[in-house]
Amino acid sequence: MNQNHLRKSIAARLAVETKSVTTGDLAIINSMTRREFTTEELYVFPVLCCHTRMDREGDRFTRESLNDMVALAKGVTFIFDHRWSAYGQTARVYKAEVRQAQDGEYELVGWAYMPKNENTQPIIDAIDAGILKEVSVGFGYKELQCSVCKQNYYGGNCPHLRGREYDGEICFTWINGVSDWYEISFVAVPAQQGAGIEKSLREKMDDEKKARLKGGESDMNLIEFLKSLGVEVKDDDHALSIVKGWKEDSEKTKGLEDDLKTEREQHSATKAQLEAAKKEKPDATLVSAGQKFFEESRNQIIKMAGMLDENTKTLEVILRNVTDIDGLLEIKQSYQEKVDKRFPPDPQSKGALGDNPSSEESEIDMKNFTV
Repeated sequence: MNQNHLRKSIAARLAVETKSVTTGDLAIINSMTRREFTTEELYVFPVLCCHTRMDREGDRFTRESLNDMVALAKGVTFIFDHRWSAYGQTARVYKAEVRQAQDGEYELVGWAYMPKNENTQPIIDAIDAGILKEVSVGFGYKELQCSVCKQNYYGGNCPHLRGREYDGEICFTWINGVSDWYEISFVAVPAQQGAGIEKSLREKMDDEKKARLKGGESDMNLIEFLKSLGVEVKDDDHALSIVKGWKEDSEKTKGLEDDLKTEREQHSATKAQLEAAKKEKPDATLVSAGQKFFEESRNQIIKMAGMLDENTKTLEVILRNVTDIDGLLEIKQSYQEKVDKRFPPDPQSKGALGDNPSSEESEIDMKNFTV
């Protein structure tokens, strides 16, 4: 069996239009039977099998894929709950066509027949009563194509994950070509979420791709992981330089954080000395301590300006003309806020360029990359 097997459910999509057996239909049906049937002996019903709209699993049929299914439609069997048993066969598709819906999307409509007898009458009654109306198609696809990079989603070098956003575009997969159409099944709703997906194989393939994109010992895994985060990577050396840059930025930010912590501690100590001097000797000692605090504050402002890549020489000239302590502290507070904003105490250096730094796929563990 084709390993690229999917089942796609269409809820409440037995077509409601009535259809009598025409002479042309009867000729097609009788070409599939061992004896010729009359129109009175047959029950014919149309069904919407699938369409080009996005489904719940992030897949879309291309119009070409629907055309492939038209060519494969004749003889496709109807069963129940995807149970592949000869005793479960209920009806057969004898023709299909692609129609354009009012929303501009395309739909695959098939027609099926079953003989009228005491065994099929309960099924016919259930269809007419609207009880049997949900269907799921089982088919083999040629390729799942990534909507972002247009590569094979599983078999190629596609670095994207279905459902994630890249440059404002949500990634999904095109069902690009249908190689076989196994069956149509009546299914119950509600079923498991995404009823009709071949979950065991699908989830296994998704897990393998996620593990591959997280990176491993090979440079190619690292490249694919960086691409999954939206980072443009040229080659393995470029990928390693990016990770090295992240590591250096992390270390630099940690060093700046330590410097700021030291400055704050020194400021607190100087302020404490000033308060103590004020209580003990409110005259000459207070003046000396105040002058020292004034000079230290100027130096701290100049240092913070350097951290912000500003022209410190010009700032020194300006600060010499500031003689009011309140004005100086106001300037210092303004620079402190700028520095805190640029170098927050808890830098998110481990996250990397993704829209959701907290998600498992967006975290970068620097320990896994040795530069």
